Amino acid sequence: MTNLETLKQQTADMEAKLNEMKAEIKRIENGWEMKCPYEEGDEYYFVSANGLAKYDSWDNYDFEKRAFAQGNIFKTQQEAELEAKRRNLLTRFRAFRDECNGDWKADFKNKTAKNEAKWNISYYNGKLQAACTNTFNDFVVFGYFKKKRGALRAIELFGDEIKELFVEGE
Repeated sequence: MTNLETLKQQTADMEAKLNEMKAEIKRIENGWEMKCPYEEGDEYYFVSANGLAKYDSWDNYDFEKRAFAQGNIFKTQQEAELEAKRRNLLTRFRAFRDECNGDWKADFKNKTAKNEAKWNISYYNGKLQAACTNTFNDFVVFGYFKKKRGALRAIELFGDEIKELFVEGE
């Protein structure tokens, strides 16, 4: 490669780097945006509609970008399988919780309802337990129960899975 060709190549490389830096400045100025770590040909896994972990190759299609933005693209089969199990547990748990609660919903706005006990599941000192709140909406993963016995029964039914998939499972 001649000196002129080398300089042209270096200039092209610098222009590409400058464009990357300008794009990063724009991204930072406009707020945070999740970056996609995949490039064409990279392997990835996703959770299919029937809950199975499936393999594919990144082609930069719009549906792949949307699936990534939705949190349904994973680097490994184990990550996809963990997510599938978590989704299954959350679905079953919600059904149980909603059955226990009937029409009741946790209300942190209404003055009367604000002071009533709301029960959730917390993890403390290596154990799952029913925790009560009446003022703080802690944005708990499994939601709130109207009665303590519902939260305790949920721990009996789902406790081992909760520990495996949400406490230990990364």
